[in-house]
Amino acid sequence: MKVRTPRRPAPAPTVDPAVREAAELDDVFESVARYFSLLSEPMRLRILHTICNGERSVSSIVQATGGTQTNVSRHLALMHQAGVVARRRDGSTVMYRLLDPEFAQICRTMCVRIAGRIDADAPLRQELLDYAGSR
Repeated sequence: MKVRTPRRPAPAPTVDPAVREAAELDDVFESVARYFSLLSEPMRLRILHTICNGERSVSSIVQATGGTQTNVSRHLALMHQAGVVARRRDGSTVMYRLLDPEFAQICRTMCVRIAGRIDADAPLRQELLDYAGSR
């Protein structure tokens, strides 16, 4: 009769700490990229500009942004899923408000930075600076 000797488990491969850290940061980088992708659409920036001072109805946002009801609703749903805006129903009206003030601050900072690069006589630059100054 043969006696079996227990097998020792193979040693775990050594992982370079820099590789491990990079892998752990991948989740963070992916989340940040998704978060910033919300800023990649001009209509979403218009919507944020419209609701940053307070709660607005969808129809009011549509009117202020010049978008269509379908397009604005689609962008609002996306921002709601991302946790940037909150919504509530008031009878048959849906109201939206900014939930993440840091998100608006990021938008504001970038608008001011870009406006600073635009010719001082351009109305867009003044409008963006006025917007940032009102916060």
